[in-house]
Amino acid sequence: MAIAIIIAPNVHAQEYVRSQPTGKARNVFAEISGGLAAETGAAVRDFAIFRDRNWSLLTLAQIPAASADAQTSLHTFHNCPACTETGISRFVVGRRPDAHKYIIAGLIEIGVEGVAAHYLRNHGPTRKGYWRYVWTLPQMISLYEHTHAALHNTGLQLGCERSGMNCY
Repeated sequence: MAIAIIIAPNVHAQEYVRSQPTGKARNVFAEISGGLAAETGAAVRDFAIFRDRNWSLLTLAQIPAASADAQTSLHTFHNCPACTETGISRFVVGRRPDAHKYIIAGLIEIGVEGVAAHYLRNHGPTRKGYWRYVWTLPQMISLYEHTHAALHNTGLQLGCERSGMNCY
């Protein structure tokens, strides 16, 4: 009778406690990569069906800005053999990149920033007032930088054409 009284509460308690079996450690890298794959899939799905209009429009605005930056840079490099890429992008695409390097780097950059903004928009503290704008930062900074670089490259080209000198 004493054994039944001692064992019965322990068996009942085990039904509520779900413990991990010993020797089964969590694989943190698998969890991170699985979460990243799930978020990337959700971002691609939302982009394809245009589910989140603001995020999709911001992602679509990045594409022409990056394309204009790449096109004006390539035009400058074509006309100026002494010109080189400056800034942080030279570590990714090199000092005198080709078009395919710009395309690959642009796809990766826009993809990473799009997924990051999608994650921040859907998993951030949405009830906080400031969060309405914080999720746009990854894409807005990129959009500004590409637009600024394209205008800078265009200014270089126009300045040289107006002066009549071959200053490329």
